[in-house]
Amino acid sequence: MTVTAIAQRRLVNQRLFSSSFTEPAEVVHWLGAMQAQDFAGAKWSIGTRLPGITDGAIEQAIDSGKIIRTWALRGTWHWVSPVDVHWMLSFVAPRVHQKYAKHLRDEGIDKAMIRKSHSVLNKSLEGGAALTRDELAELFVKKGIKTSNYGVGYLLLHASQERLICMGPRKGKQFTHVLLDEWAPTAQRFTPDEPLAELARRYFISHGPATAKDFMWWAGITLTEARKGIELVQQELMADNVVGETYWQGAEVVAAAKKSAVYLLPGFDEFLLGYTDRSAVVNEQYQHRLAMTANGQYSATIVVGGQVVGIWKRTIKGKEVVVELEYFEPPAQTVIAAVQAAARRYARFLGLRLVL
Repeated sequence: MTVTAIAQRRLVNQRLFSSSFTEPAEVVHWLGAMQAQDFAGAKWSIGTRLPGITDGAIEQAIDSGKIIRTWALRGTWHWVSPVDVHWMLSFVAPRVHQKYAKHLRDEGIDKAMIRKSHSVLNKSLEGGAALTRDELAELFVKKGIKTSNYGVGYLLLHASQERLICMGPRKGKQFTHVLLDEWAPTAQRFTPDEPLAELARRYFISHGPATAKDFMWWAGITLTEARKGIELVQQELMADNVVGETYWQGAEVVAAAKKSAVYLLPGFDEFLLGYTDRSAVVNEQYQHRLAMTANGQYSATIVVGGQVVGIWKRTIKGKEVVVELEYFEPPAQTVIAAVQAAARRYARFLGLRLVL
């Protein structure tokens, strides 16, 4: 396997190339967990793997609890399937709590305050209630829980890791929180015999070819744990040595995606952010162009045949979506035409008129 083939096989395994999925929940379940910091971009991450679906249909899946947005791997926002959310959070929570322990101490948040905040959340959200962060912050103050705006965020993150809350439907443009048990009831839960093995299985089958270090990064675990996870499911995987690194993927051999396959991917898409080493998909001299921007967003990418060849951004203006393209190097006319077609697919997804 060559370095180029790594990127092309990832397109296939991530279901960017030739997807047979028809529902948002299928995409999320297949990938295990999907980055979801940028809400609009995260919906497109699902949409680009579901030909013909609309932004509104994905929003409906969110509002009905068919997919769940919560602080998951590494304590960052992810889409997770209702069947997976409980076991996955149970596995990663101790690591996330350790990661944020100092932040809680710096905010003066102790165990008593955490218990009290959990009680407030339980009582205020039971029966299907959905409240915004600001509404919950007001309730905290009324109940004597005094902390900063950051402190409120850490309390909500802690409650999500303890499987108490998750994100619910939006109120206008504001996100709400709901009780996780009401959105992912017991009857829907899947409980693997060995969570680390299940996490490794799902990652390498959907994200492979990838290394142990990639898995370590994605799952927020140690390298020792990552290697153990691979060992537990090694019979279900196959390995290739590329430039001195061992890459793992599902045992079912997949053909590489076409070199002409073109995608406009959002900045936090799993194709880029699902790996700590991104050298297989973007030339080193251009990696700095994909760094996080001042407003906390990663650059959205233009991908051709598995390689990042440029960046793009969108602006909504009334009934139009303005898409601006910036190539790293002058593209061929065939690439320009294919990228324009990808932009039209994105506009149809939003239900807006495209302005390039």
